This record gives sequence, structure tokens and C-alpha cells, in this order.
Amino acid sequence: METRLLSDVGLTLNQHPNLSSKSADAIVALITNPFTSDSTVTSLLETLILHLQNPNSNHHKLLSLLSALSRHHPRLRHRITAAAHAFILLPSTPTPSLPHALSLLDPDHSAPLDPFSDESLFLSLCFWQCVKTRGWTLRNVSKFRVRPSVLLTVLLGFTKDPYPYIRELALDGLVMLSNGIVVEDRSLVEGCYFRAVELLFDAENSVRRSAVRAVSEWGQLLVALNSDKTKRYWSDALFVQLCLMVRDTDMEIRVAAFNALGKIQTVSEDILLQTLSRKALLATKEKHYPGQCTAKLFKLPATTAAFTFGHGLEDEFYQVRRPACQALQTLTVLSAQFAGGAVHLLMDMLNDDSVVVRLQALETLHHMAMHDHLKVDESHLRMFFGALIDNNALIRSAARKTIQLTKLQELKMLRSCIDGLIKNLNLYPQDEADIFYVLYQIGQRHGKFVTSIIHNVSQELEPSFDGKLVFNNARTAALLVLAISVPVSFERMICSIPPEIFSYAVTLLGRLSRALVDVMDQNVLLAYLSHCSRFTVASNSEKFEGEVLNFHLELKKVAISSLHDYPLNANVKASNCLEIVLRKVVDLWPLIQLGCTNEVVQTSRNWKEELRNFSCESRQPAGLLFFALTYLHVIKLLGKAWACTQRNLQFKGMGFLDALLSKMERRLKEMLYRFAGLSREGKLHILELMLVTYTMSLSYSGACYFEDNTKKLNFVLSRVEYLQKEGSIELSKFVIELQNISRENGDSEDGFVHKLDLLQKSLHLFSLKYIPLSGELKYLNAELDVCDNDFQNPFPFISGLPVGLPLEITLYNISSETRLWLAISLGEKSTQFVFLDLHEFGGCDAIRKFSFVAPFFRTPKVKHFLLKVSIAMECLSEDQHFKHCHGPKHELIYLCKGKEVHLSMAVK
Repeated sequence: METRLLSDVGLTLNQHPNLSSKSADAIVALITNPFTSDSTVTSLLETLILHLQNPNSNHHKLLSLLSALSRHHPRLRHRITAAAHAFILLPSTPTPSLPHALSLLDPDHSAPLDPFSDESLFLSLCFWQCVKTRGWTLRNVSKFRVRPSVLLTVLLGFTKDPYPYIRELALDGLVMLSNGIVVEDRSLVEGCYFRAVELLFDAENSVRRSAVRAVSEWGQLLVALNSDKTKRYWSDALFVQLCLMVRDTDMEIRVAAFNALGKIQTVSEDILLQTLSRKALLATKEKHYPGQCTAKLFKLPATTAAFTFGHGLEDEFYQVRRPACQALQTLTVLSAQFAGGAVHLLMDMLNDDSVVVRLQALETLHHMAMHDHLKVDESHLRMFFGALIDNNALIRSAARKTIQLTKLQELKMLRSCIDGLIKNLNLYPQDEADIFYVLYQIGQRHGKFVTSIIHNVSQELEPSFDGKLVFNNARTAALLVLAISVPVSFERMICSIPPEIFSYAVTLLGRLSRALVDVMDQNVLLAYLSHCSRFTVASNSEKFEGEVLNFHLELKKVAISSLHDYPLNANVKASNCLEIVLRKVVDLWPLIQLGCTNEVVQTSRNWKEELRNFSCESRQPAGLLFFALTYLHVIKLLGKAWACTQRNLQFKGMGFLDALLSKMERRLKEMLYRFAGLSREGKLHILELMLVTYTMSLSYSGACYFEDNTKKLNFVLSRVEYLQKEGSIELSKFVIELQNISRENGDSEDGFVHKLDLLQKSLHLFSLKYIPLSGELKYLNAELDVCDNDFQNPFPFISGLPVGLPLEITLYNISSETRLWLAISLGEKSTQFVFLDLHEFGGCDAIRKFSFVAPFFRTPKVKHFLLKVSIAMECLSEDQHFKHCHGPKHELIYLCKGKEVHLSMAVK
């Protein structure tokens, strides 16, 4: 059957090059049938390609069939691409067929004669009389690699095309171009901006929508090119111009306008206040900006912005109300006065019919609270309380997060707030953990008010007449949480509430620890409650204010006993000394959880000094010592990183956390690869710390390295599974939880994007454990020396020719099978690698010393330059691969510090 159909198709094409519908259907059947043999499909492809060269053929149908072949049979895609490329280069190829042929090419893989780099081809398509051809070209303008000036000229020209569809695509092309090039010509940017402004008044809705986006992007470029003195003026002009579009009759245009308003970074306060007022304000009446108010009026009055957000938040479509709330989230940060006025509008949105609008309004209020711009009164609280009993769990959670950050100025407001949370708890018991956490945070922020409330309700917290403690009641449990949140003084051992309340709270230990898992674990909480139950109540005359949870100061006395509890002297074996240190490291975990970075750093520093002093006296093995020192450094970095995750990264910046996690990853890899003789348990401990590193990075460091960190985390999980198969080892709850999350993701690279909350929660399952060491560890190390070279005695070189660098190399505990490289760096970006084949040199694995002349090929055209040479080991078991033509293919671990080599041009 296949053979007969193929034969009929070939005969028909020979007799009728135009290809009838019947023949086309037969070809489609052969292409789409999964049982068609490979030989038949290949023969069909060659037949179609042969007839594609015929100028009398129906090229449109042939190219459509080739496209179908490419989709259904990817193995033939390369052959189809080559045929399409050859067809495009034929002088006889009709222009209308070019878009079909170009769509078969891959624009990311350039060919010797790349059609996407041919400006004449691009221009011929742009100015072809067929609208479809012009439209296809503009839709795919990003694929063409032509000069930006050509693109800009063409796109600006097409904004005046008589067809609305073409004008829309031209504006979209301008938006694409604004994000892809650097323009420093102010007049050029201004021309693009005002051309887009003109099209804000186009008769077609689709054109106006694209014009809003173009005005936003080119307007921001124009603002950026102005000096600091005029930047605010042009930013105000852009803002007012976009405010004009929030009254457009088309819903999607109003959405685009509010999205654009939310991107503006700088606006004058009087303009912002005008957006909340229906009447023209005195401050804006006389202001005008360059722009366009109607199709003919070019002066843009500032009063155009009047009641912009009122219109947006009252819009009949929730699709408009939501971006209006989002825009406020950005703009309320700019002015406290504007934020105060916007609160009234946002509070009304908490009664909106749409869940997404209510949620966005709460997120905006939460953002304002984070920037200390949320000022609420009693009437606002009533709106919050409505959100606390909303049917939607997301709404209730967002309301609690906002209340948690809100500073209440009066005692009666705090009472109302607590009553609202207790009502939330009664109606939705499943919210208990989150409600307890919010009550705890409120108590920390409002210590004096909470003390007053607890004294008034203390009878409710006492045991019943028969001596039983009954705290199943939601109100009683909530008040207990509030009570233990009140600050205390550890130094004076006093508190402002009856200390027996801390004892009562122990009966809720399980429920409290689940709620306060982000603050402290169950052991720390129990110790805290027990300790505070022995305090005394501060008298009124003491004017006691307390300290916000300084229990870590008490923990420090226990955890930071340093090594003085275990006197180290020459009679103590080295292994015993290390075991003492490694066991004491576990005691640092409560301090790390509480964010006591200074204590963790100081303790690890003390232990390092003690270990170094002891090693000098007892001649401790180098492998054990270096391992312990590196491990202490990792714990210090973990403490700093953990403290960062407990703070508000929006203000601290995520770069500091990224740097800490990067250092931590590097040190952990050194522990894994530079120490031979690690037990399976020791390797598992290091791998678990690497999982903590990648989980923290995925959870808190944004999207910059998300894909890389996802791959790294999955790779480490696979190594853990391999260790499991080698022998019976027990995995921690943290590792098991990560394995479960990874299995749910499957092979998806972006699966963790939707699991960030689970990743963050998994970190609470982690705890530091004792890292067991068995046997002797061998430390892989290298020493590098450059013979007779410094800045006064440089090596001579001739520019453009290779130069030899005489080196003295000593290797310790490195086998001849290890892949070693010399890394020779010129500056920060240029590195040349030279492979060291250890089979060519003498010595044994324990110590190997030899001389080596390393060639350096990239000598620059300068009189003097400096190289940095170091030795690195290629980690063949690492998943990361590098694209060095003549260098390592896997990640490198450096075995020594870089040595400087000075070179000077030889005198002729």
C-alpha cells in the first residue's frame, strides 16, 4: 500500500507539478501514519525536495508538506533545513514562498550564507506588496540579524502602514528592539517615543494596545537618557501620558496602561496625589508636559492624572482592578503621604467580589507595611477582620501576614486585632499554626500593650478548680501564645507576666513548636519556657521593657563552652581532640537557628585557634587537621547564610547571601574531593550540607541561577541514592523530604519553581549532626614555585610567540590517574589550561616532585604583563561540563593558591 501511494505521488508530481488536493492528502497520510516505514518516508522526502527545485511547482504546498515532515519525523529535520536553505538561495525562488521556506530554518544556527543575516532579503520581504508577507516578516523580526539602524527605520516606517495589523506588529517590533539594543542618541529615542504617543489615539484597539507598551518602553529609555536634573520631569511626563489611557474604552488597553504605570520608578509626589483626587490640585493646575492629550493637542496637562487609581479600582472588570492594585504596590513606596491616601481605596478592595483582586489588595498592603508606609485606623481594622474570616485560605493567610507587620498605635486596636485572630481560629482550626505564629510576632512588636492585656485576662489562663490545666479552648491557647511572646530580661531574670504562664505553655509544646518552627525548634522552645518559668515578675517601679527573645544569650553559655570543658594537651590523642570538636559543633545548631551569627563566628574562630595550637604540640596528621578546619569554616558560613534567610532580603540584598552560599559550596566540594579516606557516613554528611546550600539558594536567591541549582540539587540527590545502594546508611528527614519533592517533579527542570514553599519548609527538618571520621584522612595538596621570577626579574617574551614558564611542582597524596591541569590566567576572563600527565613524572603517590616548563601561547601586544598560575584537579564525578576546546571538561578543584609570573617584552 505504501509503495503504491508513493509511486502514485511521484507520477502525479511529474505530470502535474501544481500538486492536486488528492495527492496532497495522500502525502499527508503517509507523513502522519506512525506505521509508515522509514524508507518510504525518506523516499517521499527526496521526491518533495526534487520537485521543490522546479520553478513550475506549487511551492506553497510543497513547503507545507516539508513542514509536516519536519514535525512528525525530527530525524529528517537537518535534511529538510538544508533543502529549504538551498531553495531560498535560488534566484528563481518567488518572494511569496520565502516566508514558508524561512520558517523551516533554525535562526539560532547560522549557516555560511545565512538568510536571516541578509539585509536585502529582509528589505524585499518588508516591502513586498502582499500584506501577509509583510506581516510574517514583522512577526519574526527578532529572528533577523540585521543592523539595528535598518530595523529601526523599517519599523518606524511601518507604524504609518494603512493596515492596522501591520501598525500593531511594527509597534511590537519597536518594543522588542527597545529591550535588545543600547541607544544613546536622545533624539532617536525621542522620535520613537512620540511616534508611539501618536498611535495612542489610533482608531483600532489592537494598535492602541501595542502603542501603550511602546510608549512605556521607549519612555523609560528616554527618562534614562536625561540628566539627573530633568529625569524627574520626563518621568512625570511619561506617567501622566499613561494615566490618560486608563480611561480608554477597551478593557485590555486599560490593563496595559496600569501594567505600564507599575513599571515607573520615579514620580513627583503631587502627581501621585492627583491620581487619588477627582478635583484638580493646586500643585498640578499649572503644570504641563510634552506629550499628546488628543489627536491634535500636544501639551499634556498634569491634571490628566486626576483620579487615575480611583477609576482603576472602580473598574467593572476585575482584570483591570487587579493591575491597578499592582501598580499601587510599586508607587506607594515612593511617598508616605500617597501611601496614606491609597490605604482608603485599598481597604475598599478587601470587599471586592473577585478573589484575585482581594488577594492583590492584601499583597499591596503587605508591601506597604514592609516599607513602613501602612498606617491604619480602627475603621481599617474592621476590613481586615472581614478578610480574616474569608472562605478562601489564601485571603486569610495574606490578611494575617499584613496584620503581623502592622504597628498598632492604641491598646483597643490591638485588642480588636487579637479578637479577630481568635475568631479566625474558631472558624478555621486548620489555620492554627499560622495564627499562633502571627500572635507571637504581634506580641514581640507590642510588648507593653500585650502585658496589659495578659494581666486583664490572667484568670482565663489559670488551672480549673480541680487543679487541671485545660487549654483546648481556642481563646485560651491563643492568649498563652501571646503571653510567652512578651519580651523578658535574661540578665535580670525578670518578666512582666506571671512566670507560671510559661509553665502552662509547656502543655501546648507540640502545637507551639509547629507554629514557631521558623523561630526555634522544639528543644529550644522547651528550654526557653522552662527557663522563664523560674523568673520573677518585674515591679511597676522598675519600668521594665524587656528584651526581644534573647534566650540565645543563655544558650551561648551552654553551647559556647568551647574546648575548655575538655582540656587539650599533648597527652590527648589527635583523633580524640578532633572528635571533641566535631561533637561540640552540634551544639552550635540552636545558635544558628536563632540567628546568633556573632556567637557562631566567635566560637568557630576559638576552636580553630585551639586546634592549630594543639596540632603544633601533638604533631596532628595534616589530613585530619585540615578537614576539621575546613568543616568549621563551612559551619561559620552556614550560620551567616541561615541568618540571612531569617531576615528581610529585600533590604539587605540577595548578593550577600549568594556570595555566602557560593563559598559554602566551594568549601564542601573541597571536603568531598581533597580528602581521601572519607567514610560513607562522612560523605553523606557533606552531601547533606550541599543539599542545604542548594535548597537555600533555590528558596531565597531568586531566579538568576535557578536552573543550575536545580540540576546541582538533583545530581547530589542521585549521589545520595548511590551511597544508599553501596551500603545501609540512614537518611535524615530533610534528605527524605527533598527526595519526595524531586520525585514529584520528575524530569522537569523548572519543577522546583512551583515547590518553593515546600523547599523552604524542608529546611526546618534539617539539623546538624556529628560527622563521623574513621581511619586516616589523606589531604590532596599541591605546591607551586616559579623559579627566579618577580617584578624586578621578569621572564622575557616576544609578543605573538609562545613563552615557557619554568615551574617547580610538588604533589601530595595524588595518584597518577588523577587529571591535573595548570590554569594560566591573564586577567580575569582569559585562562589557558595545560594538562599534566603524571605518568611522565617520577615519584610516588605520597609525594611527587618535578620540574615542568609550561607553555603560554597568548602573549599580548604589551610591554609588561602578569600571569597567575595554579594547579587544579578535574572532578570527573561532577555533573557540570565545560566547553573548553583543549581544557578540562568537568568542574575543577584548585589545590594551591595562584602564583604570580611577571613577564616583560624582550629587548631587540
